[in-house]
Amino acid sequence: MRVMAAILFASAAFVCFGMFEPAYANRSRTTPHVDVVGNDYAFSPLPSRIKPGTTIFTFANHGKVRHELSLARLKKGVTVDELIAGVKAGGRPGDYFERSVGILVAGPGLSPDGKILVDLRGGESYLVFCNFKDTPEAPPHIMLGMYSAFRAQ
Repeated sequence: MRVMAAILFASAAFVCFGMFEPAYANRSRTTPHVDVVGNDYAFSPLPSRIKPGTTIFTFANHGKVRHELSLARLKKGVTVDELIAGVKAGGRPGDYFERSVGILVAGPGLSPDGKILVDLRGGESYLVFCNFKDTPEAPPHIMLGMYSAFRAQ
């Protein structure tokens, strides 16, 4: 009985005093981060290739107007040039996406409270863009050059 109580006490000590960490506790320390900075009206250049797998995206708005970081996976065979040409012709960016992955929104000079955790698929192309407008009549920021693309490789 005393041996069993000692084992239970030791197990509790490992958990309570941080001697035992669940597997998910290390995820944030080992998961690659991509820090995206937006200005009026561009993103700082992203790498053209990012390793596939779990990745965390953060966003900082260094501009003077509100921006978003929208992250989407492009449909197979769609290029960024085709997407931009389609949007200029009146299409929506979403027409060219396989899937919207996440959105972060930040006011001027701010960062959102959250991050995007995504499992990047190898061989797939992704687009980071801002679809906001400064006024209802103004073009979306993507049309002003606020986009960047990368491939998961």
